[in-house]
Amino acid sequence: GAVVVAASAVALLPVALAKRAPASRVDDVLAVADEVARLKAAGDAVLFVPAARRDTALVSPGDFAGLADIALARGPVESGTLKGEEADPARIRAAMLAQRRILLVTDATRVAKPVSAQRDAVKTAVLRDHFTVTEDRQVRGRRVTVYERTR
Repeated sequence: GAVVVAASAVALLPVALAKRAPASRVDDVLAVADEVARLKAAGDAVLFVPAARRDTALVSPGDFAGLADIALARGPVESGTLKGEEADPARIRAAMLAQRRILLVTDATRVAKPVSAQRDAVKTAVLRDHFTVTEDRQVRGRRVTVYERTR
């Protein structure tokens, strides 16, 4: 019996190690944060769709340093929540239209769900109607898209 257990453990060791490797992560917030740090420029803003994707910035705040989180009305500490509270859709729209460049952090195409929240619908509509995609990177379950203002 002990030989069978030992042989099974040895045989399954590569599988167990592969599951713990960074490449096995479907949703790797650290890899996405690195991509944000690479793509951002002075004066850029950042948006998250859905708002829950803000976890990327909360895990790696240094990678988001200098980016204005223009949808956030109250941060986690102020609001007593894990991810903060977003502003109303009208304020988000106005803040977006005041930007030249916006980095959008969202889900990768293959795992993205349809936009359902009113705030997120406003974000995607303003980006679609007033901005152009200049870069788009999909990184382990998430996506970073750079938008520049067109009109």
